[in-house]
Amino acid sequence: MAAGLAHEIRNPLNSLFINSQLIEEMAAELPDEIAPQKEELLSLALANMKVARRLNETLSGFLRFARPSAMELDLLDLNRIVAETLCFLDVDFARRGIIPVVRHHPSELPLLADEKQLKQAILNLLLNAEEALDKEEKLIRVATGVRRGRPYVRIQDNGRGIPADERRHIFQVFFTTRRGGSGLGLPIVRRIIRGHGGSISIRSREGIGTTVTLTLLFESQFRAMFPGKQRLALPPLAGERGGLGTAAQEASR
Repeated sequence: MAAGLAHEIRNPLNSLFINSQLIEEMAAELPDEIAPQKEELLSLALANMKVARRLNETLSGFLRFARPSAMELDLLDLNRIVAETLCFLDVDFARRGIIPVVRHHPSELPLLADEKQLKQAILNLLLNAEEALDKEEKLIRVATGVRRGRPYVRIQDNGRGIPADERRHIFQVFFTTRRGGSGLGLPIVRRIIRGHGGSISIRSREGIGTTVTLTLLFESQFRAMFPGKQRLALPPLAGERGGLGTAAQEASR
């Protein structure tokens, strides 16, 4: 049903975008003697293309939420996943004067997870934190660790915080207070983390900042919780491959 609805919406969207491109090309060829009309047509065409792109992005986000892709499980280190996701935002953070303070757990944190999905969840949270920063000193703290025998990643910002009357709505689909936001970021994050047997918690104080914690499962915990899940997709045990496992072994003692 979701795919059929998307198809019905995308067809007119594509037509709108293509026709707007044609208008832009035709307007660009108009003589400069009619500059006001020419600028108005160009502005209208560009505005239509921007709206079409935005609607297409929202539609794509809705499809990812309504029809999630099957997990491609692999043995991963949470420290590496977090570090690589942060690298993706290095240039943007530097441009905006954002100071990332990163603290990784000293040992590897072995997970059985879908790398793309996990990076998407962490990236969504980092983008939310970045957007919330409204002070001269812009700080984002990122930490990985082990709490109560389970690995976690925590993202904390010193931004504007979430008003109390909005906190109970933050996981509702399409609810957003961000300009240009889709209202799908946090619902997608929660779906991804729950799909991995984990949980998400959010603490926020208006004017102080927000802290989001993703609590996950070690590889052995995931296998125990989902013994029959995607059996063919499960890679060999860490002990059979060597490498990852120190923090998980310590946590299980």
